[in-house]
Amino acid sequence: MKKILHIISQYPGKTGSGTYLNQLIIEGNKKGYTQGLVAALYETERNIQLEISEENFYPVMFNTTKIPFPIVGMSDTMPYNTINYSDMSNEMLTKWKEGFKEAVLRAVDEFKPDVIITHHLWILTSLIRMVIKDIRVIAICHGTDIRQFQKNPRYRHYVVKGCKEIDLVLSLNQEQGKIINNLYSIPKDKIITIGGGFDEEKFYPPDNKLPGHVVKLIYAGKLSYAKGVMSLIRAYNMLNMKEDEIELSIAGAGIGFEEKTIKEAGYNSRLKVNFLGELSQKKLGKVFRNSHIFIMPSFYEGLSLVTIEALATGLMVVASSIGGLKSFLGDKINNSGIIEYVELPKLDNVDLPLKDEIPLYEERLKKAIEKQIYRLKEGYIWNDNVKNRISQLSWINIYNRIEEYF
Repeated sequence: MKKILHIISQYPGKTGSGTYLNQLIIEGNKKGYTQGLVAALYETERNIQLEISEENFYPVMFNTTKIPFPIVGMSDTMPYNTINYSDMSNEMLTKWKEGFKEAVLRAVDEFKPDVIITHHLWILTSLIRMVIKDIRVIAICHGTDIRQFQKNPRYRHYVVKGCKEIDLVLSLNQEQGKIINNLYSIPKDKIITIGGGFDEEKFYPPDNKLPGHVVKLIYAGKLSYAKGVMSLIRAYNMLNMKEDEIELSIAGAGIGFEEKTIKEAGYNSRLKVNFLGELSQKKLGKVFRNSHIFIMPSFYEGLSLVTIEALATGLMVVASSIGGLKSFLGDKINNSGIIEYVELPKLDNVDLPLKDEIPLYEERLKKAIEKQIYRLKEGYIWNDNVKNRISQLSWINIYNRIEEYF
């Protein structure tokens, strides 16, 4: 049985790419693969919940003598302490590369993997291909890497140099695959559309239909402006409903001023807002089964895994009209009424909405929520075609497709 080494430059277990990584490890364990991991970590948070043996875990420790700064985030706002790639000095970049290079080479020497799965078409993936020539390397694009590529031109030459030599790239959707081919000079025949999925053991519909006398809305994700959470709270308060008729729950964490501002808006909301904090996948599934409508108001996404998880749990959905999500879900789901898309505002610098566009977007978001509330109260029934399409998006099915390319 092959040995698989997973590599990620982020904290392993938070954000979308961390979830993706964890699910690959879980599914790989079910199939009997021996797995190792290289990942960023803080000394104070070594007790992470991963199904990887301690001897096969090669952490790159940040805020240490060797790397005296925080983990560098793939998004500008992360649910843990980070800095941005745009703020890295040349000296910091050198220390960052040295830290990961040392861990990767040690893992290759000791663990002796047959396949490397690396996350993000970014600096670390390029570094891996430059130093590891004789092992098959599969890279997964998550969307945030494309955003970094667009926002940080100083790294582009280095990123392309290694990434274009990767053996295989897994994209989240066909639209993303075209962008990868264009930006990174990676041949089309090396790019496979795989997407993302949901854990069937954690995300499944409730046994009984939830009563609808109080409409329960739910958002899950980072507490950040780019995720549209402030717009969600404002649109929610524009609904023509009474306090005892509706409530909004917000699951997730943020940092700094953005998290503080979002929570203040929630605490001062006319309608009820519950902040649930960070939840495990198991707890999130339970919250989903006790909700009616999931809302994903983000201004930028690669592929929203949490939206797929919400659909798998039987929720109706309101989502920003992200091209990648629409193309991945397909016409059967998109045209079913189970999901209502909201036209995005015009954006500046990838994920920052123009100021004049925000009120218009929030009005559209409000109307989309109203449509789903109306469908809910009218007794919307899922058809079998939608159920079957969603069931195909389970992680086991996603993993079976990835496994073909080992």
